[in-house]
Amino acid sequence: MGGRVITSVIFALLAIGVNCQDETTVKPESNAVANNNICKLCKCADNKVDCVDQGIATFFTTVEWEGLIDFKPEVVNLSENRFTNITMIADLTIEVLNLSRCSIEFIENASFRDLQEMRVLDLSYNKLTTEKLSPHAFEGRFAPEEYEPLASMRVLNLAYNDLHSLHQDLFEHLPELEELDLSGNPLTTIDHVTLIAISSLPMLKSLRMRSCQLAEIPSKFLHTPRYLERLDISDNRLSAVPQELDEAKNLVYLNLNQNPIIELDMTSEDYPGFPRLRKLQELHMCNMPKLRRIGMGALAGLESVQKLHISFNPSLSEIDPKALARPDDIGETYDWPAVKELYLKSNNLSDVDSRLISRWDLLEKVDVSDNPYLCDCSTQWMVDILTPVVETKGGNASTMVCQEPIEMRGYTMKHLHEIHRTMRCVDKYGHRPEKDGAILLGTLIGVLLAVPIMLSLMLLWRHGYFAWLGLRPPVDVSRAFYKRAPADDSY
Repeated sequence: MGGRVITSVIFALLAIGVNCQDETTVKPESNAVANNNICKLCKCADNKVDCVDQGIATFFTTVEWEGLIDFKPEVVNLSENRFTNITMIADLTIEVLNLSRCSIEFIENASFRDLQEMRVLDLSYNKLTTEKLSPHAFEGRFAPEEYEPLASMRVLNLAYNDLHSLHQDLFEHLPELEELDLSGNPLTTIDHVTLIAISSLPMLKSLRMRSCQLAEIPSKFLHTPRYLERLDISDNRLSAVPQELDEAKNLVYLNLNQNPIIELDMTSEDYPGFPRLRKLQELHMCNMPKLRRIGMGALAGLESVQKLHISFNPSLSEIDPKALARPDDIGETYDWPAVKELYLKSNNLSDVDSRLISRWDLLEKVDVSDNPYLCDCSTQWMVDILTPVVETKGGNASTMVCQEPIEMRGYTMKHLHEIHRTMRCVDKYGHRPEKDGAILLGTLIGVLLAVPIMLSLMLLWRHGYFAWLGLRPPVDVSRAFYKRAPADDSY
C-alpha cells in the first residue's frame, strides 16, 4: 500500500515538472503568434521581431502583419533581405522599423499610415530614387479635411540611396521630425526644391549630409530649422568654411572632416575663418589632405567650443597662436574659449604654441602626438609643461617625438622631461644647432691646412721660384736699393 502511495506521488511530481517545463517553453509567445507566418520566418521574442538576412523576397501582407497584433511588437528589423516594394503595414505598436539594405525601389502610398507610434524609420542603403520616392509614402491617416501626419516620427534615415534631389513636399507628413540622414546620396548640389523640403522641418535637430558631393551650402539653407544642433557635412567638396553656418544659431556639433579646405584666414575672401557660432561645443576638422594653415582669429567665432578635433591633416603646418583668441571691442585684450578636449594628432606641426589656449592645465583630454616637432627653446614649454599634462590626462607623451634638429631626432619629449633637458635656440639667421659642429670642424681643418701651405709659399718666394711672375725675393729687392759708387769719385 505504501509503495503505491510513493509511486503516485512520484508520478504527480513528474507531471507537475513537465507542465512547468511546458509553460516555460511556451511563455515567450502565444500559440497564435507561434503559428503566424512572420514568426515562422523570424525570431519573435520580448516585443521584438528579428528578420535580419532571411532571404525574404516579398514584403509581408497586411493580413500577415495583423497576426502580430496580440504580440505587440515594438522593434521590427527586416534589414538585409531581398524585397523591392513596401506595401501597407497593419495597425501595430511598432516604434522602430528597420528596412535597410533590402534593395527597396518603391514605397506604396500610406504604407506606414497605421504605425502611429513609430519613432524611427531606417530606409538606408536601398535603391530609392527622386522619381519614385513620393511624399505620399509617409502620409498618415485620412481625416475629413487632410491627411493626418505621422506625429510620433522623430528619426528618418534615407542614407545611401540614389536621391539626386528631394520632392519639396517629401516631409509634409512628418512635422515633428528631429533627425534626418541623407548621407551618401548623389545630391551634388542643394537645389531649390531640396532646400524647400529641408526647410519644411522646423523641429529638425540633427542633419547628416555626409558624402553628398556638395561643393557649397546655399544661402538660407539653415535659416528655417531654428533648433538644429548637429550638422555633419563631412566628405564633400567644400573648399572653404561655409559662411552660411551663421544661420544655425543653436548649432552645438559640426563635422567638416574630409573636405578639401586649404586654409582658414579671417583676412581672406576665398578662405575665411568661422562665422560666429556662439553655442558650438564640438568641431571636427580631420583627414583634410589640403589644409595647410589656420590663421589668426580663424576659430575666434567659436566662443563656447569645448572639443576640438583637428587631426590627420598631413599638410597642416601652422596654427596661429591666436587662432582661438577673440578680441574685445577695442582690440586690446583677448578672450579664449574654455577648451576641455584638444586633439592635434598626426598633422605636420613643428610646434604647438603655448598661447593657443588659455589654460592647458584645465584640459580633460589632449593628444598632440605624431607631429614632426622641432625640439629647441621654442618648444621647451612642451617638454616642461605640456608633457606632464598629457601624461596626467591619460595620453602618451612618448609619441611626442623630435624630428629636428638632427641631433635631437628620435628623442621623445617624455624622455627630455625626465632628464630635465634644456634645449638650444635657433639663432636669428636661421642657423640650426646641429650645424655648429660641422662649421667648427671645417674651420679648424681649414686653419690647419692653411698654415703649412702659406709657409711653403713663403720659402719658395724667398728662394726666387716666383721671379718669372715678377715676384722678386727679398735679396734682390735690397740690392735694387744699393748701387756701388764710381772709382773716380773723390771726396
